[in-house]
Amino acid sequence: MPSYRKDLKKYLSTHILPLVRKPGRYLGTEVNAACRPWHEARVRFCLLFPDLYEIGMSHLGLHILYSIINDTSWALADRAYCPDTDLEHRLRHHNLPLWGLETGKGLKEFDVLAITLPYELCYSNILTMLDLAGIPLFSRDRMEEDWPLVLGGGSCSVQPEPVADFFDAILVGDGEGKIMDIAATLRDARGQKCSKEEILKALARITGIYVPSLYESKFSKGLFAGIEPKAPEVPEIVHRSIAARLEDAPFPSRPLLPTVNIVHDRLGLEIARGCTRGCRFCQAGITYRPVRERSAARVLEMAEEGLESTGWEELSLLSLSTGDYGCITPLIEALATRFLHEKTAVSLPSLRVGTLTPRIMELIRGIRKTGFTLAPEAGSERLRMVINKGITEEDLLETAEEVYKQGWRNIKLYFMIGLPTETMEDITAIAELARKVLSRAGGGRVTVSVGTFVPKPHTPFQWESQISPQESRERLDFLKKNLGPKAIKLKWHDPRQSFLEGIFSRGDRRLARVILKAWASGARLDAWTDRLNPGLYLKAAEDEGLDIGTFLAGRAIDEPLPWDHISTGVKKSFLESERRRAHELAYTSDCRRNKCHKCGVCDFKRIKPVVQSRCSIPRQKGGILGATGGSTGKQQVHTMLVTYSKLDSARFLGHLDILHAFHRAVRRAGIPVAYSEGFHPKPKISFGQPVPLGTESLVEQAAIILDEPVSEAQAVSALNETMPQGLCIEKGVLAEGRKTITPAWLSCYLVLPWGADCDQLKKGVEMYHNSPRWPIEIKRKRRWLSLDAKETIEGIWLVRPEEYHDLEKRWEPLQQSGHKHPCLLRICLRHGQSAQIKPVEFAKSLLNLTDEEAGLSRIIKILEKRP
Repeated sequence: MPSYRKDLKKYLSTHILPLVRKPGRYLGTEVNAACRPWHEARVRFCLLFPDLYEIGMSHLGLHILYSIINDTSWALADRAYCPDTDLEHRLRHHNLPLWGLETGKGLKEFDVLAITLPYELCYSNILTMLDLAGIPLFSRDRMEEDWPLVLGGGSCSVQPEPVADFFDAILVGDGEGKIMDIAATLRDARGQKCSKEEILKALARITGIYVPSLYESKFSKGLFAGIEPKAPEVPEIVHRSIAARLEDAPFPSRPLLPTVNIVHDRLGLEIARGCTRGCRFCQAGITYRPVRERSAARVLEMAEEGLESTGWEELSLLSLSTGDYGCITPLIEALATRFLHEKTAVSLPSLRVGTLTPRIMELIRGIRKTGFTLAPEAGSERLRMVINKGITEEDLLETAEEVYKQGWRNIKLYFMIGLPTETMEDITAIAELARKVLSRAGGGRVTVSVGTFVPKPHTPFQWESQISPQESRERLDFLKKNLGPKAIKLKWHDPRQSFLEGIFSRGDRRLARVILKAWASGARLDAWTDRLNPGLYLKAAEDEGLDIGTFLAGRAIDEPLPWDHISTGVKKSFLESERRRAHELAYTSDCRRNKCHKCGVCDFKRIKPVVQSRCSIPRQKGGILGATGGSTGKQQVHTMLVTYSKLDSARFLGHLDILHAFHRAVRRAGIPVAYSEGFHPKPKISFGQPVPLGTESLVEQAAIILDEPVSEAQAVSALNETMPQGLCIEKGVLAEGRKTITPAWLSCYLVLPWGADCDQLKKGVEMYHNSPRWPIEIKRKRRWLSLDAKETIEGIWLVRPEEYHDLEKRWEPLQQSGHKHPCLLRICLRHGQSAQIKPVEFAKSLLNLTDEEAGLSRIIKILEKRP
């Protein structure tokens, strides 16, 4: 058995992670990670997100399921994210499996692999993760042996046919009320020693569970002809699971706090699910009906819990249309009152023109300005009637003018091209509208962001066609030439990505082979523009004899659709009616404030709209930083000077990651840190010189400016209780006045080189001492520099581990080595040069190490001297 089987995480930490980009993605050391004991769980889930960590950790649904499962005594949930290509390559080279970040277990050791389906361009990543786990890709090949149940869910579950053959079961709709039903079914089936087929049939009896292997796709003359159940007991229609009351739905009280920067690095609070606006292009507006709002009191409770347990500097109120939330103004006022002194920003990422009042803008501005995006979607009044957007040009211009008046300098306008009935006059109208918004800017700027319309399933436009990438580029080129002033900036979504998105969102099971072949040819991370290669899919489709462009063609109303067997609750007749009204330029009103349009979702017994009209908000308690925390008054200033260590897994965190981790630990610990002034206040914490990624240290320093004095012992204790794994406060000293960290003029390191024995070290040191110069090439900002190490190196010595006996208790390499490599290299570097040589660069040059040997060497800073 390979040695890594004894401790996969340890093997990865020493042999793999030092050699990959952003190793902090793969640590599993997030604050609030559950880390449940493996042996105590009867059902073990690994939640897989098929994209990079930065995207997956920003996905709220995964956090919710993670919390629900880990709050259950007999189950556990771990996580895994799609690795970047460099890690994938090394895992394959070393024959290592993809693993659960917290448990360190290979994925095929879990009972359930629950894979989120967030968007269509992640489909190839599903195959990457399954293959790296050593698990057969097709469900039919997992029937005989005791493979994990591969479960899908998420936004794309309402049309999963292109990837259906890869899944054992798919949860359609809201997962909160169903995930533990699935877990209980598996637990009971295991006790009864049920076969895989019996388990799948049991799962199919749960509302919202689609088992693809129990259904058969029909084709006639090469055309899709429908999907039918294979047995009488299998339901013809899979009905979406709906959480009737969001108020009662579980929400994480201690959210996972990432240790590296992620896309949405903030506390996300879902204040409502569903939307009543009825935009005809919007799939989410259909598939998340009906609207269900949480009470303002519950949202405030969630904010209290989330911020107290994470220290995030920003919270975001999430819904499809946040401005429509029934208590939005009182809620923002309460949040402002509660968190203003803690300098916590509040963002509303999905505000709609018409819901923005001057009061809301004033409140957001008073807390912190985090950017403003308005989504007209279409440039002309006519086309906005087609899509049922329901806003006029004057509405938009008045809103934009008020935004600029409130102090924002840039407004982002989002549009789509390729909407049904669109003409070049509508494209021209985009440029004209952007210029009109700019005319209200008073010196501000406008960013025009453009994406290609994709006619999504379950929408009134599901029968429409999608324009080709070439047509998209022609319309984008027109906008580039006609937008006008330089103060208007154009951004666009890659038409090639929209092309694939349209195919995968509208295709059938024949696409599974296309996806497989494209993946086998190298398709990876297609949602990242620099990784996208549509040619791989075109070639795969050609090999399969499939013209995938036909999936973008318009469909007849009576034509079978690959998603007809899945019901969102909205009647097909309602979608047909809305399509007719689009072509008649007829507006369908918001059912929140007007009559019910009988879409079919609500039964008005269990499933019905839940709108908050009574905005009862309890009196708020003091903030997590205390009544005076974050104050900007002119009281006596103090500084807490701390020395901290960065060891073990923390060596994989970059300098900015350390800064963010430190800031949030200070907030969680309740330290009364001072803040800067202005629209983006920052905690006044300064640090010493950055430690290179991969290097450990015992002697890092930081200066925390305080608004009031604190107990040194209590502050150190509180910080150590909140610091991420691998960071430890060694000492804290309180000083009066404002202090900063004086740059060190000398730093000393111990190096344990990978693959170099004592003789090599001795020879290298002797050569260095006998050489008048030591030229070394280093790379900085894509430039190669030639330096003489003698001008930077204060001294190098060969030392024995016993000279650092105390270090052996703290530094992992000495504990593990058992002094098998009885020599260490001590390097002291002088600072002050314009380009500093890193210890690893010098050790590589001195010992003639390969790039891999240099990367696997362990280095620790043990001393700093300051003037």
